Amino acid sequence: VLDVLMARREARNRELEEAAERDPTVEQDKFPAELTRRYTLVFKPRSGTSDHPTKALSVRQVCGDHIGKLITVRAIATRVSDVKPIVQVSAYTCDRCGCEIFQPISDRQYGPLTVCPSEDCKKNQSKGQLNPSTRASKFLPFQEVKVQEMAEQVPIGQIPRSLTVLCYGSLVRNINPGDVIDIAGIFLPTPYTGFKAMKAGLLTDTYVEAHHIRQHKKAYSEMIIDARLVRRIDNYRQTGQVYELLAKSIAPEIFGHLDVKKALLLLLIGGVTKEMGDGMKIRGDINMCLMGDPGVAKSQLLKYISKVAPRGVYTSGRGSSGVGLTAAVMRDPVTDEMVL
Repeated sequence: VLDVLMARREARNRELEEAAERDPTVEQDKFPAELTRRYTLVFKPRSGTSDHPTKALSVRQVCGDHIGKLITVRAIATRVSDVKPIVQVSAYTCDRCGCEIFQPISDRQYGPLTVCPSEDCKKNQSKGQLNPSTRASKFLPFQEVKVQEMAEQVPIGQIPRSLTVLCYGSLVRNINPGDVIDIAGIFLPTPYTGFKAMKAGLLTDTYVEAHHIRQHKKAYSEMIIDARLVRRIDNYRQTGQVYELLAKSIAPEIFGHLDVKKALLLLLIGGVTKEMGDGMKIRGDINMCLMGDPGVAKSQLLKYISKVAPRGVYTSGRGSSGVGLTAAVMRDPVTDEMVL
């Protein structure tokens, strides 16, 4: 059905162009390019080489010189809004002449058309009322993400800086709060709206229009298990020493501490959440508190666990009260909904 509609739209545009070549007075009421485009152009950053690897910027390093340029930012997602449809082409139908009007939307703020601009209504001097046509309009999935610089990127005594990222189309639902991501996109300015515009004057807000997202960690459901990995799992299972082998594989560069590594393994695997008869729930996850003398690799063991866990956040020292340890329920200024 989509190919038939696209073919008809392209054929109508060609007919209007040919008619305009024969008679220049013919009005070219063509379909917008957004309705005839079959693909979306996105930019993917270079992966770099072993000699010259590409380094992602931190949120603090993004400045005015990067406006209008393709940049890659490494940060942690702190707030993710719900997916909402955003209009790309708004269609209207005139109740007087029956003409179909298309309004391409390029900005986040726009004013809908109210008066029919067709030649028939202009000749008859009748201001036809435009009725929105939802089926003829084009919408895109939209999601706003708030990212924040990671704890190790924040200087001592400073507050973590944040950045707004806008995701469209297939890029939505790829980010969850707490994910460490590399976002490649165009750094763009946007004017303030509402009461902020009166106070801002010539100042503008900034955001990143995402083109490519790379996760630093994969969820368990996204991991690919091939036949070779299945054979290795079977071999480990047949030995009967799976518990010891997995525990020794945790931070193998650290000698000893086998009991601590076994406890960390149980922390990774977790248990089964139980629900009692009276409705009380007993969670299966456990907490751990490592206590010991300085220099016995407590932090190194926990840092290794944070690398293995898909949603782990490692903080130490000055970053222990910074990113990732606090959560708050706030109202999203875009969708006006409560988000975490």
